[in-house]
Amino acid sequence: MAKHRAPRYVRTKKVLAKAPVAAGATVVGFGVLSSPAQAFAGTTVLTHAVEIPAATPGADAGRTAPEADHTVERGDTIARIAAAHGQSWRELYQRNADVIGADPNRIFPGQVLHTAGSAGNAAPAAWAPVAGSAGNAAPAAAVAPLAAVAPTPAAAPAPVAATAPAATASITNSAGNVAPQAQAAANRVVSEVPGADAITIGGTRASATDPNGHPSGLALDYMVGSDAALGDAIVAFHVAHWDELGVEYVIWQQRILTSPTGAWKAMADRGSATANHMDHPHVNYVG
Repeated sequence: MAKHRAPRYVRTKKVLAKAPVAAGATVVGFGVLSSPAQAFAGTTVLTHAVEIPAATPGADAGRTAPEADHTVERGDTIARIAAAHGQSWRELYQRNADVIGADPNRIFPGQVLHTAGSAGNAAPAAWAPVAGSAGNAAPAAAVAPLAAVAPTPAAAPAPVAATAPAATASITNSAGNVAPQAQAAANRVVSEVPGADAITIGGTRASATDPNGHPSGLALDYMVGSDAALGDAIVAFHVAHWDELGVEYVIWQQRILTSPTGAWKAMADRGSATANHMDHPHVNYVG
């Protein structure tokens, strides 16, 4: 009968790989590591490791905060703490330079800052950023107030260009001067109607049959000759400025107009072109 050989037991040694663990990470079963270490493979390492900050520079851990002091909390800045206690960040920093250290931008939760009393803890002679560290810019200095600017005086209005005086019409009179209103109307005609300054204007004469016309100095004859277009322009000017010129009536080409909104009326034939006012508009002005 064959003998059964007893099984051989070979001692095996399980080699466990080692994995590095970062400083400050919390490892299940190993507690908190505060320096570089190694843990056996298979050990669960928390992905959200809790870091243990290095020792707070100059922190006064054993000091309790009196009522006038401030215990730094997460999110605090020296400028915010100073403003909350009615002082500048420089004043607060000088009072707590021994706690804060060389950089006023780096404060840590748990630090107790004096917010009142004399500035017994003098700050270093001059603040300088820590070499190689980011975000160590000094708090912005207070902005100097802008100098008052004198108001700019309002510019003087540009002078209004002087209006050239109206030309004075030359009127032919044989019985004294015309009335002032007739002269003023003639001045406007020769100034504002193109071509009217070159014609002859008849004024007073004693032989006229109408005593309220030429003998009174209230009538003018604008002698246009054969230039009917110029006669039309002079008549149109009087109609457009009827009240301004003080027009009583207009006679032109054997017709009479007594109102700027009325109709022309035909007149009887007086026998000649001049008598029928074919070569000149006749205008009577209100006396």
